[in-house]
Amino acid sequence: MTWILLNKRISLIIALYLCLMISLGYANHLKGQLLKADQKQAIAVAQAKANQASEDYEELKSEQRVKTETVTREVQKIIERPIYQQHCIDDDGLSAINSLIPKNTN
Repeated sequence: MTWILLNKRISLIIALYLCLMISLGYANHLKGQLLKADQKQAIAVAQAKANQASEDYEELKSEQRVKTETVTREVQKIIERPIYQQHCIDDDGLSAINSLIPKNTN
């Protein structure tokens, strides 16, 4: 105890050095917390983009499924009718084929 009282200048330097080290440690702790928060925010943004892309894909997929089901049902409807003539295609099938032929306006 007497040494501290006799060497006041050195004691003050040691006390200030300890305060500096504690401040630096706390600053590093706060920096680490900021980095973690930034990483969490970046992950949240990336997850939101992935979710939006997934929603867009599912919407497009459902639209394609509806189109495919409509065409499949129409084809099955035309094919499943019995034809008792010597013709291979009934009137609905013939109109479906003719609708695919472009009109010549020359």
